[in-house]
Amino acid sequence: MRRALLALIGFAGLVAPSTPAAADEASGTVTGTVEVLGNYYWERSTRVVAPAVSATLELPTGGYVEGAYLVDSITSASQAAGLIEDVSFTEIRHQVSLGGGYEFDLGDAELLIGGSYRVSREPDYLSNGVGLAAALSLAQRTTILRFNVGYLHDEVRKVNRGLGGAAMEALTFDENFDALVLSISWEQILSPTTYFEVGYQYGHLNGFLANAYRQVRVGAGFFPEQHPDVRHRYTLMGHLAHFVRGTRTGLHLFYRAYLDNWGVGAVTPEARVYQEISRFAQARIRYRYYRQSRSFFYQDEYDIDTTPADYVTADPKMSAFHSHLLGFQLAVRLAFLGDTALDALRDAWLQTSFEYLWQTSRFGNAVIAQAGIRVPF
Repeated sequence: MRRALLALIGFAGLVAPSTPAAADEASGTVTGTVEVLGNYYWERSTRVVAPAVSATLELPTGGYVEGAYLVDSITSASQAAGLIEDVSFTEIRHQVSLGGGYEFDLGDAELLIGGSYRVSREPDYLSNGVGLAAALSLAQRTTILRFNVGYLHDEVRKVNRGLGGAAMEALTFDENFDALVLSISWEQILSPTTYFEVGYQYGHLNGFLANAYRQVRVGAGFFPEQHPDVRHRYTLMGHLAHFVRGTRTGLHLFYRAYLDNWGVGAVTPEARVYQEISRFAQARIRYRYYRQSRSFFYQDEYDIDTTPADYVTADPKMSAFHSHLLGFQLAVRLAFLGDTALDALRDAWLQTSFEYLWQTSRFGNAVIAQAGIRVPF
């Protein structure tokens, strides 16, 4: 039963892991993982290159510590990103996150309490976020109840770009954005090979929720984008997974339903198939469909009687659209490095993925790629 459960959980990961490392309380051994990823996104107006590194330490006392660093290199020629002329430019975003937690033994249950902090900065904004998480494990960890709360505060500035992409800070533009997100979920092992999860998330967003640079055509002129300053988001999600022992195949179904007070509603069904090729290789095929309705204030063309006080937007994400995503991933364990100079990497997993996104919004189609390595120790 334990092996089947581990296989089921392993097939749910982005990188196929070996048996999860666990700190040894008797010897005082600290274990963990280090992961390095390269992420790439391309569509006709934007290119993002985002390398990231993260590490998790599992302590023999029952706690854990984790940290991550990510840098986004975003190249765009879109007026929505602040250009007056159609000139390509690149901005850099740095993000650092830290977290930790401790699991308490309650006898017939375990309670994990954790916290996290994240800071993200680029030329026109500074973002700080904190989070608290609790997970109650029951019945030998076959039932897990989770609760999460997160708070985010953004300081939004503006960088005006002229000919050649030269940047000039708009000192008079000073806005803020706050978000509070609450989520609960229930995870249940139904059998040694079947698992499901259901959850609910509520988000309260308040402050400057438009794009500081985007201009909206109204008649023959342009207005700054204007969105409501409060947004309530409601999300239901579900996940069902089954592991077929005979073929070593993991089948996963996901469903997400979203609604907010701006009139945007969306559904997102998704299917994934994980296939164990050998003890040292695993493949994944993924398909996701997304469809949403438009916000109550989105229009393809705004009437000439529109005033600057009205809600107006040129954000394609506020329009009605749908998309299809199809992707493939391959993960390979580096066991062949055993008994060589690189023996320390024999339990590492190397993974690469490629996904293509077809969408009917003005963003157009997109390519998403990722490559990385995960090393346990």
